[in-house]
Amino acid sequence: MTAVPMPAPPMSRFVPALVAVNERHGVTVLVDRQPNLCRWAVHTIIDGKDFIVSGPGDGQATNPSNRELAAQISQAVARIAKRTGETPSQVFTSDWATAELLRAKSDLPVTDLTAPPAALAAAREAVAEVERGLVSGLVLACDSSRGRGKSVNGCGYVLAYSNGADPILGAYTSVSTHGGIRAGELAAIRRGLQSTLGHHPVLREGVGDLKVLTDSKAALDVLERVATGHLQPFDDTDSVAECKRILGSARGVNISYEWVRGHNGHPLNELADRLAVLARRNREMGVDDVTNARMIASIRQDAKGAQIGEWLAGQRTHMKAAS
Repeated sequence: MTAVPMPAPPMSRFVPALVAVNERHGVTVLVDRQPNLCRWAVHTIIDGKDFIVSGPGDGQATNPSNRELAAQISQAVARIAKRTGETPSQVFTSDWATAELLRAKSDLPVTDLTAPPAALAAAREAVAEVERGLVSGLVLACDSSRGRGKSVNGCGYVLAYSNGADPILGAYTSVSTHGGIRAGELAAIRRGLQSTLGHHPVLREGVGDLKVLTDSKAALDVLERVATGHLQPFDDTDSVAECKRILGSARGVNISYEWVRGHNGHPLNELADRLAVLARRNREMGVDDVTNARMIASIRQDAKGAQIGEWLAGQRTHMKAAS
């Protein structure tokens, strides 16, 4: 009987594409960049275990330029190289924009190969941990300004971070026919809260905590009446509508409200007041958007030097001593 020829085994084993990606070795970089905030993580495996450097760390810009961000990531990769004793041969990135940024602003050996899924998952969890740290002890200061005989309210807010990250500022206007300045104060809270939740949607899941500061007792009083369903005849429709929007947005959020005395040197209240006055006056005078943005940017620079982080740290120390 003639033997049937059998195919020879392949010289090398066939490796499915997914397995090949998972077996890649190197450093994986993931960047989550939002307006005014940037979080990142750098992952590798050392001795069979995940090793991750995430940031921004202490002293690093939280709203970095491209060059600053590349420097932060390069420092993290250098830390990994020091730990392993060798320079990474390839650096994976989570997206094309990050790859292009690092190629342009660093000397890292960035590759276009897809990063291992397990490395990306570990980096995402590290970024989520940075986020959880950011939303712990958030303070949102809100204020409003109204011209005499006008229906326009200027609304300003400042979101401050307990770890000293750059504050987020906002300046808008609202129109209130019936509610007066009280409706403006509530509009400032609503806009500040919506912006905060836009930056940190994890707050809706009960992660972290947010304290809202206002110098308007009238605004807090009507907010409580709307929340408890005990409206009074003098509660105007504009203010009630703003309260309902605030309460709807705040569902699931660990949120508290606190009154502060206005024009009393409180750093966050003073900044919120400046933003509210700026927004109202610029609208009344028809200031163009570019000039308005430059003026807000000037206040943002002042906010960075207002020692907000030191004030928040002092508040935490005072609370611990009181407890």
